[in-house]
Amino acid sequence: MPPITRRATIFALATLAFPAAAMVPASGRLAFTAKRNGDRLGTHALDFNRQGDALTVTVAVDYLVKLGPIPLFRYALRGSETWRGDTLMAAQFATDDDGTKEFMRAGRNGAALEVEGSKSGRYTAPSGAIAATHWNRRELDGPMINPQNGELLEFAVTPPASETIARPAGAITAQRFGLTGPSRLDLWYDDAGVWAALRAVARDGSIITYERE
Repeated sequence: MPPITRRATIFALATLAFPAAAMVPASGRLAFTAKRNGDRLGTHALDFNRQGDALTVTVAVDYLVKLGPIPLFRYALRGSETWRGDTLMAAQFATDDDGTKEFMRAGRNGAALEVEGSKSGRYTAPSGAIAATHWNRRELDGPMINPQNGELLEFAVTPPASETIARPAGAITAQRFGLTGPSRLDLWYDDAGVWAALRAVARDGSIITYERE
């Protein structure tokens, strides 16, 4: 995997300006409609429960590709993260990737984050590494932990570019970050630092997009 490139100072400061608590939507929920080449693919939802400086994030992803009434591909991910302030304390995820079962588990051992995954085995995560669940913009400082199988993902990240995103509830201004490495994707975060959209190239070359509800 290619090494992470160092971002410009303005990019680092922009990321640090948003602590984890600031990236939680006021409603306590983020919900996206996922599309594949413009057709509905499924849903991706995150629920946030904050108690003092503790934050629990619950994640549910469901994809279904069909040919007429016939299911061709199913994907389901379920999991959660536990945070204390800006520190990821624990995470656990289980995935059914069209019949292939995978997992990732992580927990603190003192200051270290110990990770175990179906593809990664056991290891101590590099300092600052967090699960790549996209809601926390700090993941862009990398490396990221793949919530599906525990692999470490290292990306080169472009400095942010301001763009306008159309939504059913109205257009918003957001910062787009382009990521290249194990895959190619773009992530948008609105002016409050909340995850706003996604575009990714899937394994089969199809384009996956997220529209925030």
